[in-house]
Parts: sequence; structure tokens; C-alpha cells
Amino acid sequence: MERFVNSQWISLHNLNGSFVFQLTLFFIAFLFAFSMLIGYKTKLSSIVSWFLLISLHSRNPVILQGGDVMLRLLFFWAMFLPLGIRYSVDSNIKNSKNSVLSFGTAGILLQVAFVYLFSALLKTGNEWFPDGTAIYYALQLDQFATYFGKFLLNFPNLLFYMTHFVYFLELIGPFLLFMPFFFNKIRITTTFAFIITLIGMALSLRLGHFPFVGIAGFVLFLPSVFWDKLSVKIRLFKKNNRFVFRDGKKKILKIILNVVALFFIIYIFLWNVQETFDVNAVPDNVEFVAYKFRVDQYWNMFAPYPLKDDGWYVIEGALANGQVIDLFRNGDLVDYEKPKHVASLYKHERWRKYMMNLWDRDYSAHRVFYLDYLCYDWNKDHSGDERLESITMNFMLEVTGEDYYIYPVDKVVLEAIDCQVQ
Repeated sequence: MERFVNSQWISLHNLNGSFVFQLTLFFIAFLFAFSMLIGYKTKLSSIVSWFLLISLHSRNPVILQGGDVMLRLLFFWAMFLPLGIRYSVDSNIKNSKNSVLSFGTAGILLQVAFVYLFSALLKTGNEWFPDGTAIYYALQLDQFATYFGKFLLNFPNLLFYMTHFVYFLELIGPFLLFMPFFFNKIRITTTFAFIITLIGMALSLRLGHFPFVGIAGFVLFLPSVFWDKLSVKIRLFKKNNRFVFRDGKKKILKIILNVVALFFIIYIFLWNVQETFDVNAVPDNVEFVAYKFRVDQYWNMFAPYPLKDDGWYVIEGALANGQVIDLFRNGDLVDYEKPKHVASLYKHERWRKYMMNLWDRDYSAHRVFYLDYLCYDWNKDHSGDERLESITMNFMLEVTGEDYYIYPVDKVVLEAIDCQVQ
């Protein structure tokens, strides 16, 4: 925690690491998430859900990915939205308008646009433009590629055009979403272009929940005319008694929320400018705001170009009886040959993200903690000749070069420790 957790983050989850305490927080989060889902006490539910989400994210940042950042940002801006006025238990609130305009609504739409605009601006490698090889390199990453993604490698010309399409969609699409003329047609077309792209990403690359959170963000751009044509009108149920602000208090609250929302629009834009162009756009004395509210963000998705370093782990464990096993493959005998499907070595996206972070030099100091865990996890169930005495963490590095050349696999020793008697 001293090395990898920002001291300015706020986290209830870090107050106590016991199973019961964590389970209690997860149960509370479930109750408010369900309340938000059905639209009961929507404003309160969205605030508590946001707070518990950033609290959870601030406990273990090493396993987080872009989908988590996007999710907490959508939750942040959701607190400024009147989410309860349609399709919810709270939908008895009187509102005859089919659209809502505020700095809060502008903020959440701009936030979604910022993700892709600044991601495009960070894609400075020739692999994106003009070479058009970026998607090819991305699909060569065995940790990401699905079977369908590997199949697409048979069509290099298609990948060339897909790369240019994705790049220019991210670069130009955010502006098209706000075009003042032919508004409905352009916005609906652009929105579905992004959604189809995200679906394609989900089918070809193992990106966890990022594509689905992204799709949820783009649903916000569908205008009223789209929903009207669906002819879906749902009112779950009404209640006669409800708390109503006096008009004066309600207006004051709206003004305050709009001022706060405007501040964060400007702040988040400047933060993205700072992170993208490496300039001091946000004054040092207000940087804490980003960390307290967890609106800090950096959209380097396959930027400046996709990774060309790929590979898999072989974690050698030496037992007291002289046998050497692979702890990364549930104690099987060590085998340095490339697995048929590297992505299947990871239990799920969290483990994949964690393990690939350990390959990153920025997280090299975290490796010894993982190996200590492996020592403990094995030796608590084994003793005598089967006790684990030492571990060597190897990464079988496979680099994709230019002109589609795959370099020979190189075994890189990342860390080695002796297991202490547990």
C-alpha cells in the first residue's frame, strides 16, 4: 500500500481487511446498486454507489483497467442527472419534458467524448496512421486475442482499413456527436458506429468489461426521437406521498449543482490536456481534487501504438524433494513451450491485468509480494518433501517485429526468492 496506493484516495475498504468487513461493504453496495437499478431513491442510491465504487477501486489499483475508470466516471456524472424521472420507482416525479439540459448532462456527454478524443490524440505511432497495422499488432497479443481475433489475422487488408476506421472514428466522432445540424441523424449514426466498434472489440479482444461500459456510455447520446420510436412507455408504480422541495430551495440546489458540474467539466478537460500533452494545465494546489473524487484519467488505450511485447509466464517452484513444478499452471511439470491458447492461462480479466502489470517495470517491486503469496498458498497445504523451497518467476517474451516478423521466444527472469518457513 505504501508503494502503490495514493495517499489522497479515500477508501472505506482500506479501514479493515477482514472478510466480514469487506463482505459487509459489498452487501451495502449491492443494496444501493439494486436500488439504483430499479430507480428507488435514485439520487441517494447513485451517490452511495459512486462512493463505494471509488472506495473499492482505491483499495487495489493493480488489478484495475480502463473499464473501471470509465465506470466510476459515469457514476460520478450520474449524480448530476435526474435518473429517476423515467422507467423507475421514482418516476412519479412530474416532468413533461423529453429532454433535460444542464451542465450535468453536458458533463457526462463530454466525458464520454473525452475518452475517445484524447485516446486518438495519444495514438501518435505510425502503426495507427499511416501504416494501418495497429489492429494487427493488437491481435498478435496472445493475452488479449480471442479465437475470432486470431481468425481476423488472415485478412491483413481488412485489418488495414479497420485500423484507419477506428483511428478516425475516435478522432472525428466526438465532434460529430455534437454537430448542430442534421442533429438526430448524425448523432444516431455516429453513436451506433461507436457501439458496433465496441462490439467488434469485445468479440476479438479480451478487454473485460470495458466494451460494455463504453456501450452504456454511448446509450446516453441517443436522442429523444430514438426512444420515442421504440414506443416503450413504462411506469412501474406510483406513490401518492413524496417529499417535495420548496421552489426556492430547489432552484438554489439546481444552481449549486450546475456550478459544481461546470467546474468539473473545465477541470476534467484540463486534466486530460495535461495527461495527453504533458503540460502543467492543472495547478498543483488543486490536483488533489482529481484524486479525492477519482476523476483522474489517462486514455492510453493501445497508445501510442499497441504493445509489441507479449508472452506468458513460467513460474518455477523448487520442492524439497528436488522436483520443479510450474506454479502458474497449478503445479504441473515445467514446460517452456508456448500454450495453445495463452489467454486461457488467466482465470479472468483481473488476474490477466495483475500479471501483465507485474511484467511492467513500474510494478517490478510488486513481484516479490506475489511470490511470497505463492509460497504461502502452496506450503499451507503441503509439507515434508512437497514443501516449496524457492521460486523463480520467468516471462517467456515474444516480440512482434516489423513486416509481421515474430522474434524467437526469449526467457526473461523477473524475480527469484527463497520461501520462508510458514
